[in-house]
Amino acid sequence: MAAIAVASLAIGGLSSVPANAAVGTPTLPIYLDAATSTVATVDFVTAKAAGDATYTAGLITGSMTAITTKTSQAVELSVGAAGSAFGTNDLFDLSLNGTVVATAIGDAAITSNNLTYTPAKAGTYAANIRVYVTGTTRVAAVQTVDIPFTWTVTALPGYSNSLSTGFITYGNGNTTPSSSTSALQNVVSATASTSNRATISAVIKDTTGADYASGASLSAEISGPGYLKWANQAITATQCDVSPTYGANVGRSLAARAVDAQSVVYVCADGTAGTSTVTVKITDADSVTTTLATRTVVFTGNVTKITATGVMTNARSGGANVLGDNTANRVAGTALQAIIVQATDSAGNGVSGLNFTALSSAPAVMQSTISCNEDVKSTANTLSSGGVGFYNCSVTSAATSASGNTATLTVRTVDPVDATKFLTSDVKFTLASTATTGSEVLSFDKLTYAPGEAMIITRTGKDSSGNPVHDGATSPAVTFNKGVGGTAPAAGTYVKGTSASSTSAATATVFAPVTPGPFIATATAANGATITATATVTDANAAVLTQIDALNAKIVALNALIAKIMKRLGVK
Repeated sequence: MAAIAVASLAIGGLSSVPANAAVGTPTLPIYLDAATSTVATVDFVTAKAAGDATYTAGLITGSMTAITTKTSQAVELSVGAAGSAFGTNDLFDLSLNGTVVATAIGDAAITSNNLTYTPAKAGTYAANIRVYVTGTTRVAAVQTVDIPFTWTVTALPGYSNSLSTGFITYGNGNTTPSSSTSALQNVVSATASTSNRATISAVIKDTTGADYASGASLSAEISGPGYLKWANQAITATQCDVSPTYGANVGRSLAARAVDAQSVVYVCADGTAGTSTVTVKITDADSVTTTLATRTVVFTGNVTKITATGVMTNARSGGANVLGDNTANRVAGTALQAIIVQATDSAGNGVSGLNFTALSSAPAVMQSTISCNEDVKSTANTLSSGGVGFYNCSVTSAATSASGNTATLTVRTVDPVDATKFLTSDVKFTLASTATTGSEVLSFDKLTYAPGEAMIITRTGKDSSGNPVHDGATSPAVTFNKGVGGTAPAAGTYVKGTSASSTSAATATVFAPVTPGPFIATATAANGATITATATVTDANAAVLTQIDALNAKIVALNALIAKIMKRLGVK
């Protein structure tokens, strides 16, 4: 609502007189009631002393003859006699353009029963407060006193749908919704719970970008599973109910919820899986309804399938070695997961909140151990493996394992339909050692490059048994005997025995020298050996010179032909 503004109109220049006595001809000094805290929201226009632009509680000297307020802004007007008092039964009428719009019965100064009016239409009005000095009725008044003034009412800025927002955030937290959170994966659990599955924040703005506070209302509805809960509060976790009671603020369709600058709509699960669309609409003070936001929420059911994909499957032999990065929020680094597990319901949507175990086909090679954390997809998580329904997992090799050994891990989770069974998926692992007692090779993706052309530098490592070096082993840094573009490959990580500076020329980070001729790449292998690779940069001018030589040869041949023809014609 608009803030209440209070003005006090005082009849000044009078000596003390008995109640209901003649009060004479009033002037119109106006003072602000010291008890009023919202008076600063009213713009009073007055012929006050020059330079006086600040309104404070207390007496204002000079004659104030006009006020300016906004539409839909309630204004309370109090009248008091300066140096005297009105009677407790005096009557007061407020009129605009001759029409009475508010009345009051006075006490000493109309403080307990103020003249209150809320103008609904913009315009400039001839306002008047008429005091009936009487103890009974207006007709019986012994005197009437008029206090005329000009009341200008200006329109409040209108509602702006383009400046207002209805962003959504998924989950039970109290993260402020934004365009970034709205863009995240919108899959949530269908299990009925007190946890919020999503929260839509309706931030209402006017055409100036300020908070819209002029009698707006919000309506919202959900199509598909789930229900909504509205609250005029800051975002708060755990606002849903397992067994909700539908009413004005809870249900599948909410209507005419009074809003000011901000309110929230919680999206709750009801136990049913499926895709839902939430539509939020705003009705402004002029009764115009506009769709603020349409948001989609996918409620997932029980898991029906898991798919385990091996990312790093060349485990390190000869010890209980952990392989893979199982962190939920992978934001930096080059470490990879050993396994990514995707869990889906019958509709193919991701399922959260699962736990996984594993069984090894050869416990002496790979332990029956797996550690998984559900992937987190956020704007900061640049290494997300997919978001909701994806799990990053690490595994552990056995102390008795040797290079060349193999084992299959069966990843499993309890079947929600039958707790005695599991949903499973297999990943095969091969064991290998380091390159410390093995060998490493350095290579270019091409033998010849144009000046500044993108290059891919690959390091290949094998252990002493000739098997690809274990995943996660460190590959050496590379240097060049000539200046190259971009960045020379730093130490990297072997996966399936190779470590490349980039996956393609389009993502290259290092570029060939610009000077023509051969150049050498050098690295120090894990066994201490120096390994090299050679490539050549072509001379860009060589092709041009070849073309010039060919053209010159053609010109010489043409001149010879012309000379022969002229000789036959006898032309000298």
